[in-house]
Amino acid sequence: YFASFVDCGFSNEEIRIVGGKPTGVNQYPWMARIIYDGKFHCGGSLLTKDYVLSAAHCIKKLRRSKIRIIFGDHDQEITSESQAIQRAVTAVIKHKNFDPDTYNNDIALLRLRKPIVFSKIIKPICLPRYNYDPAGTVVGWGRTSEGGELPSIVNQVKVPIMSLAECRNQKYKSTRITPTMLCAGRPRMDSCQGDSGGPLLLSNGVKYFIVGVVSWGVGCGREGYPGVYTRISKFIPWIKSNLENTCLCS
Repeated sequence: YFASFVDCGFSNEEIRIVGGKPTGVNQYPWMARIIYDGKFHCGGSLLTKDYVLSAAHCIKKLRRSKIRIIFGDHDQEITSESQAIQRAVTAVIKHKNFDPDTYNNDIALLRLRKPIVFSKIIKPICLPRYNYDPAGTVVGWGRTSEGGELPSIVNQVKVPIMSLAECRNQKYKSTRITPTMLCAGRPRMDSCQGDSGGPLLLSNGVKYFIVGVVSWGVGCGREGYPGVYTRISKFIPWIKSNLENTCLCS
């Protein structure tokens, strides 16, 4: 890991997501909103001053010129609550082995036109160094129930992470769940439509690490169908090889 002046993964404890509760204002300062053609499109996470991590399926058919990324923006309805900033994108880097049918290798990086200046409300997330604790926190602007209205405020929910074997014992076809995927969730506690590209976070008690990117699932909080995430620990070499002239905070 590269050393850096700004530590990653520190949340602000100020005060989509099923069974979730709204997060505090800018509690998760790496949260990014990907806007396409003026509308909310997907979630993302600030990885370095120049790059946002998201899901390949989120950006597969987008025109780069129409993408904007917003940071420091807790409530989509209010524009004056905090110092939200917006960035255009100069590169969209989708994993070359992303499969749009199976969602395998569902990972992407977006390079910002202008670097981010870190602040209390805008900070990067940490990449994982080791494997996972049993429970993570999903954070996103998702719906709070299947087919529900999209909330304007960030909602979060705690979901348990399953082993690969446990996930393959759920109702999904076992071959559909590959080693680059991670399953988490229980009935009525899940990330939902609208959370795609957002992070699955684990805390070691001090800082947060991104261990998953919201990828796919069947329905929302349904019995036997946990949420499926891109398993970030499998993509650390890919991420590092695609970051140009930027510092990964450790």
